[in-house]
Amino acid sequence: MEPVLNLAAASKSVFLRNLEQSLTLLYNPGHGCFYSLVKRFFTQNQAQQLELSGAEQRWQQAMQQKEATEVIQQCRKRYTDLQFEYEKQRLQCWSALMAAAENLLQQSEGQTGPETLNLSARLLGSLFITANGKKNKPLLLEFAYKPLYRALLLLRLLDHLLAEKFFTEPQWQEWYQQRTPDTPDDCPYRQQLQLPMVMACLLEHFGKLDTQAQNLLTDNGQQSADRVLSSEERAQFLTLCRLGSTTLLAQGLGDLPYRGSKREEREQHQQQHQQLLYKLQLFISTRPDSALGSLFKVSQAYSAIVLPGRGRYKYDTLPKAALMMRDAVQRGEYSGLIVDRLFRLVGIFPQGFGLVYIPLNDDGKPQPRYEFAIVNSFYPEKPDRPLCRIVSRSQELKNTTFNMSLSPEYNLYFKPARDRLKSNVPEQKLKELLQLLYKDAEAQYLRHLLPQCWEPDNFFSLGANQNLWNNAHLRLN
Repeated sequence: MEPVLNLAAASKSVFLRNLEQSLTLLYNPGHGCFYSLVKRFFTQNQAQQLELSGAEQRWQQAMQQKEATEVIQQCRKRYTDLQFEYEKQRLQCWSALMAAAENLLQQSEGQTGPETLNLSARLLGSLFITANGKKNKPLLLEFAYKPLYRALLLLRLLDHLLAEKFFTEPQWQEWYQQRTPDTPDDCPYRQQLQLPMVMACLLEHFGKLDTQAQNLLTDNGQQSADRVLSSEERAQFLTLCRLGSTTLLAQGLGDLPYRGSKREEREQHQQQHQQLLYKLQLFISTRPDSALGSLFKVSQAYSAIVLPGRGRYKYDTLPKAALMMRDAVQRGEYSGLIVDRLFRLVGIFPQGFGLVYIPLNDDGKPQPRYEFAIVNSFYPEKPDRPLCRIVSRSQELKNTTFNMSLSPEYNLYFKPARDRLKSNVPEQKLKELLQLLYKDAEAQYLRHLLPQCWEPDNFFSLGANQNLWNNAHLRLN
């Protein structure tokens, strides 16, 4: 449902330009992005290792047979050139992974708890809104939008669960309690826990590029994310993805050499890197039914539901993600506690979701019309009472200055609110409102008379409309 807007040329805020840079670190084919490096690893690694082994054998053979010095030198150069090239590719992969993880933390971590929540809500909301305009770019959605969204959600859930002392590891609790957001480079919580978790989340996600895992998605010779896998195939796919992540870590990344000559610094570097490798391996190999595994699994499942990418995706059903995931809890697929904390954090309406509501007069009585809002904050009072930014006045979309806690009683996503408005506004008036707002009202919406929700990506394309997360007075409705 996209309202009719007379938009000038689309413009972008500084934040949106930074967000695009974050996405291109993960997916931007031909420009050394993490996707292209991982894809090259999975498609070429075996052949490269055979080529390197063959070059080494040829060099050894030339020396053993005492061939001409020129031949030996050529064979040695061939081997060392290949070794250098493959080592360079491995270090490029490390660099890309670290850059993507650091970039996410830079954009989402503030100096205080409230600032971090606000930055994270802005990032999640912007990812959600702009993803709807990328439905014809499945690789961008799958390997940029989803891993970023998933990793950020994991970070905020981690904070919440540590605050509740859900994780019992004493070291984690100490890092969390002693975090120093004003000095991120020296903050153990960020460097020893948050950064490795983001990196592990990305590795786990990109493990699905494993060649055998991708082959399972092939349908009649064409790869398709919409191919329905049987339960056995699904289990096999997940196993292959996990093995792919482990292989990527061990061979596509591996050791990170120290660039320097000081012995103490080299030993410190090697120790720190071995600790990082241990954590990454722990995170990507943890059992899905463990507390840590559930944290990764729940954030992945929610991201897969609310972001487009599959043919069955329907915008107006996204608030039912809570019901879907709670049903999965009953089947033993997810941790009930972590799912509960997820919806305590985000509510049932995703960040950036477009809502339609009945406004109230100054005396608290409902008006005979509806207005538009966008979900923009975490931790609603109740999951079905979202915190939103009002973006219309007298049914004209604009960048307004008020936030709102929206009651289900006046939220048109819920049938009682729609029935309330229908009973108070003549049918002809409702038709006029729809025809004013939507080009195709006659064809698509008149049968229902009222929109349940709306997709704000067109509204959001204007730079002036992109700051939905600045400080604003909160109203109740």
